[in-house]
Amino acid sequence: MLTKTEENYLKTLFLLIDDDEQGTNTNSIAEAMETKASSVTGMLKRLAEKKLVNYEKYKPVHLSDKGKKIAT
Repeated sequence: MLTKTEENYLKTLFLLIDDDEQGTNTNSIAEAMETKASSVTGMLKRLAEKKLVNYEKYKPVHLSDKGKKIAT
């Protein structure tokens, strides 16, 4: 089960990622969520452990298929 915060991150990622799926970055997510980039990094790591996002340091973030399903 996901927390409300995790669901909010997934929804924000869904809205930020373009249709061509270029992904998004930590700073863009932090700005949209009105939080610090370091907090976003921690959450992305947690979401990656749950296989909801594809996250690698210094690379664009993408939603996994499972993450997209939950976000929609």
